[in-house]
Amino acid sequence: MTTSPRETITLRTALDTYGHTRALKDGTILPEHVRFTFADVHPMNRAFAPMAMEQVYDFSEMAIVTYLQAFAFKKPIVLLPVVMLNRFHHGSIVVRADSPIRTPKDLEGKRIGVRAYTQTTGTWTRGILNAEYGVDLSRLINVTQEGAHVRDYEDPEGCVRVGKEKPLAQMLLDGEVDAWIGGRDVPRVPDYRPVVTDAEAAELAWFERLGALPINHMAVLRRDVYEAHPWIADDIFAALGTAKREYLEHLALNGATEPEERFKATLVRAGKDPLPMGVEALRTSLDLIIDYAYAQHLIPERYAVDDLFDARMHALGT
Repeated sequence: MTTSPRETITLRTALDTYGHTRALKDGTILPEHVRFTFADVHPMNRAFAPMAMEQVYDFSEMAIVTYLQAFAFKKPIVLLPVVMLNRFHHGSIVVRADSPIRTPKDLEGKRIGVRAYTQTTGTWTRGILNAEYGVDLSRLINVTQEGAHVRDYEDPEGCVRVGKEKPLAQMLLDGEVDAWIGGRDVPRVPDYRPVVTDAEAAELAWFERLGALPINHMAVLRRDVYEAHPWIADDIFAALGTAKREYLEHLALNGATEPEERFKATLVRAGKDPLPMGVEALRTSLDLIIDYAYAQHLIPERYAVDDLFDARMHALGT
């Protein structure tokens, strides 16, 4: 399709509804020359494999580990330096309330339930367990129910696939796994407790020390769409920036109204940006997830952050 450089175009889009995306989804804020038709995808992770493998959307949210694997296997998608979803992960791994596991080191030799070995939440959690608590990841037995979104990838040794007849949450309660990397899917009930005690304090201390935020999802474009209209990255980035600023102002005034917003409100009150944008703002966080993904055999080499972005993306946010 050929258009003039600034003709308004419409993008088939897969984007979840967050505080900082709601204005784009309801049309309150729109890019100057871009419009969206939003696919109805729930949960959002169901969009990742179709986008990675078939590029069924023009513009999509995508887990960062999915993108790293897509990059490794040369899928025709382009990464935007924009965070869609992030959250801390010290508390993402839980055990049964009566479990004998008391410290992260006690996880060695145990069966760890995780939706997929390639899940970004799992990658962050295992990386933190290793780097912060000395857990030998080679001694974990990863019990999974799904494969990678990028189907070219095969799970390494140490992974065991089980059926989906029983949720991992129930497998933990039934003693079929010893711990579960459930992230935000962990029910807030007394049946479960985090392996890392006082996880919220540990998360904030980790953030202060490293200056990194655990990125879960970023945004991507189909490469052919981007190459035909490279200015759309500027338009989308600017609109997302406006929506984010308005959301953070609201958060500063009103505080968190949902559990997922709590850490963002805490950082805003401390004068920190919980949703950094731009390559330089994301460099430390991306460096860390690349390290973790490489160490966990999720990608074949240790990429540089600059390798992940088209040259035009480096100018965004500067």
